[in-house]
Amino acid sequence: MPLVLRPITAEDTLSWTRIRSKAYLGPTHELVHSGPISEFSILKVAEGFKREVGKANRWQWKIVDTDLEPSPDDPSDNGGRTIAIAIWSRHNADATRHNNPDEPTCLPTAKLEKTEEDVKPFVPPEVRVEVLNALFTPLRKAQSDIMGDKPYFMLNSFATHPDHHRKGAGTMLLKWGLNKADEEGLVTYLDTTTLARPIYEKHGFTVVTAFEFDRRPWGGEGMDWHGCMIRQPRALNE
Repeated sequence: MPLVLRPITAEDTLSWTRIRSKAYLGPTHELVHSGPISEFSILKVAEGFKREVGKANRWQWKIVDTDLEPSPDDPSDNGGRTIAIAIWSRHNADATRHNNPDEPTCLPTAKLEKTEEDVKPFVPPEVRVEVLNALFTPLRKAQSDIMGDKPYFMLNSFATHPDHHRKGAGTMLLKWGLNKADEEGLVTYLDTTTLARPIYEKHGFTVVTAFEFDRRPWGGEGMDWHGCMIRQPRALNE
């Protein structure tokens, strides 16, 4: 099970999308969607993710299990199967001040015919936008209230394929971002669920504020807890 950390390229966006769609399954995910996500929507979302590869202040990483054959969604030269992904971003900070010249923020992607401003993000028809907004509006407001205009690192997306838990892939992805934040002396911010909270607490995160999302007004059952967490930078020799 030799796992390797590699940057995501534009050819990885289908496996990136597929892993996310499987990792996030659960009662709230089912409520946000009117039904199963179609293959058409998966492909369209993956195409949209290609525009994320190449943006400044963003880093997309994957973990490849080199003992496994690539999945049908992986690039043919993947050297194994992608089993986990993480997306990091830097906010309110000088994009050039801390960059290591030997470490590109991303890999080049194919030139798109339209500019980013010309292309609206694809919203899958299965998404219930009103439910999604009810879930994320308080989280995004909390992020703004907590971090303000302070420089910080953020874990935007973090997903491991359900068939490949407990291999250490998540730890590798977290360590990259936390080491990067420590090198730059930046606080790290993220949103969490109850399930993921212990993992983040193990790596030094603390809950600043939390919300309960009530599924019942939207046709679901029960409550879903979401927390906003931060981690202070550590000295590199700790």
